[in-house]
Amino acid sequence: MNVLIIFETQNGTTQYVAEVMQKELSLLGHNVDLHSVKAKGADPSLEKYGAILFGAPTYEDGKLETAMKVFTVRFSKDLSQYKIGVFGLGNSTFPQFCFSAMILEEFVHKNHGELCVPLLKIDGFPDDLTHIESWIKQLSEKIL
Repeated sequence: MNVLIIFETQNGTTQYVAEVMQKELSLLGHNVDLHSVKAKGADPSLEKYGAILFGAPTYEDGKLETAMKVFTVRFSKDLSQYKIGVFGLGNSTFPQFCFSAMILEEFVHKNHGELCVPLLKIDGFPDDLTHIESWIKQLSEKIL
């Protein structure tokens, strides 16, 4: 399946995670493109994709990264025809751990989409990729 990962990063960790996901999904036979909303714009073409992943870090007191926040406000496409996954990064020492993922989930619902796998919450820099790889395998089974 063709998969698009729409993400934004501030310090590079979310991009790293998106690239890991791209590699893992490719190994499972999927064609995967990355779309940074800062670098490629807030209006990605979705026509050739059957699955879309949204990902972003959480900043300060539970805020979504600025470019991704702008993206979620401006985006108005119907997501009901896509298999959707959401991942967020954060620091579990804060009470608003991975609020970005919850904000993105609300965004997906607002645009008539449903998650095909549970939210993936990533604590800090993922030195151990097992959690991400497991989520990707679960996602791959749902989008075949």
